[in-house]
Order: sequence, then C-alpha cells, then structure tokens
Amino acid sequence: MVRAVSSVLVLVLASCGLSAVTPAIPPDAILDHIKFLASDELRGRGNGTEGLERAADYIAAEFKEAGLHPAGDGSNWFQPFQLTIGVTVGDANRLVIRGAKQPVTLSLGTSYLPIAATPSDAPVSITGLPVVFAGYGISAPEFKYDDYERLDVTGKAVLIFSHEPQENRADSRLNGNRPLRETTVYAKAMAARTRGARALIVVSDPSHRVDEVNYRAFPADPDPEDHAIPVLRVQRDAVAPLIEELGLERLAKMIEQDLVPRSRALPGITLDYTQELAINRRTLRNVVGILPGADAARDDEAVVLGGHYDHVGLGGRFSSSPDRTGDIHNGADDNASGIAALIEIGRAAAADRSRFPRSLVFVAFAGEERGLFGSAHYANNPAIPMADTIAMLNLDMIGRPRRGVEVGGMGTAQPLRAEVEGAGKIAGIDVRPSTIGAGRSDDASFLDKRVPSLHLFTGFHDDYHRPTDDWQRIDAAGTARVATLALELAARLAARADRLQFAAP
Repeated sequence: MVRAVSSVLVLVLASCGLSAVTPAIPPDAILDHIKFLASDELRGRGNGTEGLERAADYIAAEFKEAGLHPAGDGSNWFQPFQLTIGVTVGDANRLVIRGAKQPVTLSLGTSYLPIAATPSDAPVSITGLPVVFAGYGISAPEFKYDDYERLDVTGKAVLIFSHEPQENRADSRLNGNRPLRETTVYAKAMAARTRGARALIVVSDPSHRVDEVNYRAFPADPDPEDHAIPVLRVQRDAVAPLIEELGLERLAKMIEQDLVPRSRALPGITLDYTQELAINRRTLRNVVGILPGADAARDDEAVVLGGHYDHVGLGGRFSSSPDRTGDIHNGADDNASGIAALIEIGRAAAADRSRFPRSLVFVAFAGEERGLFGSAHYANNPAIPMADTIAMLNLDMIGRPRRGVEVGGMGTAQPLRAEVEGAGKIAGIDVRPSTIGAGRSDDASFLDKRVPSLHLFTGFHDDYHRPTDDWQRIDAAGTARVATLALELAARLAARADRLQFAAP
C-alpha cells in the first residue's frame, strides 16, 4: 500500500513551544499495519505457522515500498534459521485411568491434550502408574500453603485441579486476588517433577462453571512444552464420574474455604499412557532491510532498529490464559505495534536520508517468544558487523503509551540518557527509565555483543499474551509518538561525531 510521509510536524510541539526537525509518523499508517498483522487471518503469528510467513512477506513488501534495500541472505529480504517447533502427532496416543467403577478412556484432541510432553522419535508407554491427588498442585511455603506436604509422589502420576483456591478473594492469604506465580503450569509441573512424579494430570477446578480448554485445538496446533514429564490437561466432563466417586470436588471446595491442603493417595487408581509425538524442525525468517548512510565515509557503520513480529499463535504454553488455548492471540500490542512503527520509521528515514550519515538496519525478528532466537541469529550473522554497529533500538509493545514510554538501557552508554531525553522533547512524549531494566527482549542479543542498546516499551497490561490483545485497544496517536521518538533517536545516533562506548547494564 502506498503512503506519502506526512509533512505535518510532530503534534503537540506547537503547544509545547518546541521546534521540530522530524516529520511526525502518521497514526493512521501505524494502525493500518497493526490491523493487518493482528488480524484473525494471520492466526496469532505463531512461530512456524503460515500466519507468520504471511507477516514476513508483508513486512518485506512494506520495507521495499518504504525505500529500504534488502539485506538478508543472498541479497534478499530474508534471513532464515532453524528452530524446533511443535510435534508431529502419531496414531497411538492414548490415556486411560483405571480402578474406578469403570475405566475412563480419553482421546487426544477430544478429551485430553498434552500441555507438556517429552517429544521423541520413540513412543512413550506407561502402564499401571499409581495416581495420587495433590489438590491444586501448588507448593508455596512462603504463603503457608503446600499441597505436597507429607505426600509421596515418587514414581506416580499426580492428579490436580487447575487455578488456585480463593483466587477471587482479595482477603486471601495466597496473594489476595492476584495470581501466585506457583499457579502457572510451569511451576506446577516443576513442583511435581522435582518430587519424583512421572506424570501430571490437570482437571479444571470446581470453582469454574465450565472447562474452557479447547481440546480440539491440539491436533491443529500441536506444540506442547517439554517439562521432562507429561503434563496432561483432561476434560472435566470426561472424568466427572471419577472425580465424584473419589470425592475430589468436595475436597476442593473444603480447600477453597480454609486453605488446608487435603492431598492423599488414591488406592487402586492407575494410569496407562501412550505418547507418540515426534519433534518438528521449522525454518523461520528474520526480515532485514537497510537504508545506506548518506555519508560515504561513515555508511559502513550502522544503527540497528528492531522488533519481533512473532506472537503466540493459538496460545498454549505461551498464553497468559492457558484455558483459552485454541483461541487466536492476535498480539496487536505484542508486537504488531513495534513492527508497524519499524515500517513507518523506515519510510520517514528514507524520505529524509540526509539526516542519517550512518546506515540504518531494520530487522523484524522471528522466534522472540521462544527465547530471542531471531535476534540471536542476526547478532551472529549481521548485515553490518557488530564491531561497526554503534547502537540498537528495540521496539516491543509500544501500543499503549498511557503514561508515556519506558526506555531501558540508558546506562549502556554514557550519552544515551541525554539523547533519549532530547528526542523525547522533539517527539512530544514523556520518557522515563524502564522498570524492567535492559536486556528483557531482543536488545539482549545485542548487549551480549557489547552494543549499546535501548528498549522502548509502554508497559504490561491485562491483555498481555491473551486473546484480547486486539487492534481496537491500540492508542495509534501515542504509538506514532513513540515511533517518532525512535526515529529522532536514530537520527541523533547516526549523526554523532563520536562512537558510543559500551557500559554493561
């Protein structure tokens, strides 16, 4: 889509009595990009998915239209790398719970799904594994609550309820109505595994009227985590007779009342589990464009501007609402906002190239949500050598600047704080030091190479990694001001007479 760079100067500057040298980034252009990147048709831009590939093609086309040059492998826009993502599902997967009046047989993708598994090319087969009940599966001694106290789970399968007791009570000693970190699937799996459990079975707890997990989503997006033991989410309706026979719902309600754990062995209850899940390797792509510097004597040095374009797809282990696995997590703020800004910064810089004596490299990273893999790959295979990369600006979640923007990494080179504050005045946005510090996103890959790096971020919110992070909640005008801040910073750093000296954060 063709857009002219706005000739309107940064809004609010007149009222602040400031003179601007940077054209404003147009909010409508920002929002148009976000609407596409965060649309349902891209299905959450999960790594290794068609939606992510469509996003990569879109970004490359926009970089080209903006006036950038391709700087990926083989002089194209893309820099591919390999990553293990998801599994191939075999035909032999099966889960049976025995010992009740009638065995409960569950089917993958219908009545159970593996939240975590132990992927391998050889099937896993477990027969006759004793089952114990461990309440909510929470070990939080600092809150005087431990479902595993005096419970032997060694060599057994552990059956637990999801969520936590008293989760909606502000007066609960379990951190009030804020979720405990011990409530996450990761923490519950670790609590079971470190005590010797061989498997963990999770059932929706009785305080929730319905089991919200979409079990049919797993075959469509099979991507379990590896916690060294199987972690199996089981449909509540399918095991309701067993739960009633064992009196476990009654125990859960008692725990809800008094926060006294009621874990116990379940004599005669055993588990049979067959797992056939093979590891997949996928090719992901960074998208890389370059704006050559206007000064031939300095265009072999670069400022990198980056942000990740992947999100968490249909949720699963990456979701903050794991019960809504299967719903599209569109990731409008995280991080369609940063990529939209990256595209428009490139367009504005190309239209005013004389302001950038050094080159600008624009990189949309894949693999961030899985551990910064895209930025790590770029840092080891840069378009311009790391020794000649004078700074990196990372844009991640910049779509909700209600209180301005947080900037991390200002201590990674002595002049950066003054540069950030000066650019903030030009952009007309409040700037404050980050509360989460430096190196929490793709900037970490550059800090590891001793490149001064800044991380622009407008804060976490209740929609983070949830299906509700949609474009309608984006502050387009505010996002455009953050983009203008980054553009002005890039111009200042690209034009500095001296090189920034790295200081460890």
